[in-house]
Amino acid sequence: MMTSLFILLIGLFLLPNFTTYSSEGENLFTIWLFGEEMGSVEDQELAEELIVKARKELAANKDNLYMIEDMHKEIIGEESIYKKADDEDEVYNKIKNTLKAHQKETMMRAYMVKVNNTTINLATAEEVDELLTRAIAKYDEDNEYEVKTEVNEDRVMSTLTARLSRKDIDYDVLMLDSGAENVFGKDVSESELIEYLDFDEITQGITDIGFAEEIEVAETYIPRSEIVDVDTALSLFTEEQEVQQIYDVQPGDTLSAISNKVGISMDELVELNSQYLSNSNSTIRAGQSLIITVPEPELSVLWTRREIVEESYEADVIYIDNDSWYTTKQVTLTEPSAGFRKVVSDVTYKNEAVVERDIVKEEVLIEAVAKVVERGTKVPPTYIKPISGGILSSGFGGRSSPGGRGSTNHQGVDYAIPSGSSVYASSGGTVSVAGWSGGYGYCVLITHPDGSKTRYAHLSKVLVSVGQTVSQGEKIALSGNTGISTGPHLHFEIILNGTPVNPLNYLN
Repeated sequence: MMTSLFILLIGLFLLPNFTTYSSEGENLFTIWLFGEEMGSVEDQELAEELIVKARKELAANKDNLYMIEDMHKEIIGEESIYKKADDEDEVYNKIKNTLKAHQKETMMRAYMVKVNNTTINLATAEEVDELLTRAIAKYDEDNEYEVKTEVNEDRVMSTLTARLSRKDIDYDVLMLDSGAENVFGKDVSESELIEYLDFDEITQGITDIGFAEEIEVAETYIPRSEIVDVDTALSLFTEEQEVQQIYDVQPGDTLSAISNKVGISMDELVELNSQYLSNSNSTIRAGQSLIITVPEPELSVLWTRREIVEESYEADVIYIDNDSWYTTKQVTLTEPSAGFRKVVSDVTYKNEAVVERDIVKEEVLIEAVAKVVERGTKVPPTYIKPISGGILSSGFGGRSSPGGRGSTNHQGVDYAIPSGSSVYASSGGTVSVAGWSGGYGYCVLITHPDGSKTRYAHLSKVLVSVGQTVSQGEKIALSGNTGISTGPHLHFEIILNGTPVNPLNYLN
């Protein structure tokens, strides 16, 4: 009791000096990243600074795009009397290690090169220059040209333009060395200058190199795994690939000749043109368009070489139009004779193939005699299918004999169609035959203005007479099953210059 009383007296004596506790607010801030506690610091701004500092350190000195996963960050403040802040260095290191553990695949700065539909990625702009310079090296005989990429100021995005130029060439010095300015008192173009030079004063060689396709170059950021080396890029752009093109059949062409000319097999040629060709014996005509495949690289080089040659040459054909003849008729009035000349030519190539030849200087040693041809201008008749509907039951050419009685060399086509169906004139002309015609049964033969003929056979009824003029599409007969026939159908022929041809190649 005495002790308690003593303590109470001491407390009463000190009471005037006692200070009550007052709250100062949040004074400790705990950092959480990706759901993990990083530690606590005394200031919220310091917490933010530590995170930013760690990210900067991880991204420093990297020639790439530093990325981390979507960062879930929390900084939770509290008021604490007894709990102390953690060591700042320890908190910083834990933040940095946690960010590093959640780093995404590094995105590298690269240069995308696009040609047509092919895109590759190179590590540096210098590699882009090397790729394009090596692409032209095969044709740059004297290693005079180089490619440099430069920023395209006209584009909003970070794009580059590839420019090709000759190395260390001063065109002003070349012009002065030629003496052109001294001779003419003014600047003249190189092509104009050649006219005044002797052949032995003209230099042969490459005059220009460029690319046939547009080349797009853009700076980008991509995963390192998508970047290729220059050798791989060069192979992708310059390896030949099969590209489809159109070939226009020329007079005198055959399928075998076209096959040899374009370098593809007969079977492939027939397969590519199955809508026109049934087999390797199918008939083709001049002007017909065929699909072919040719090997071409994705990136092609256009280059021009100045060449001096002595050669024989043909004069251009001289045509005399005859308005009373059909376009299928022409007569040679004067036979040609080759001449001989010496020429300076600028020959432009696309890779290995010649695409243009421009003669810039010529000296004729022996004059050529031109071929003179008289040709018709009237458009010959067109042909339409002579029936509406029907099923093609037998094609043109070789076949098995139908029923053991029909021809094995079929000179027309057969359309299976019910007897009594309407038959129409395929082209306008004069009826030459209208009646019974042996194995053809009832038959109509029409002669057309250009001398061609069409035959319609195995009819049940003839509706025209010999000497009658009919128009294209006019009803001339009814189909049937007369003559040597194994069932109701229409036999149809087109005869040109006395020879039956495959009607399917001529029907419009």
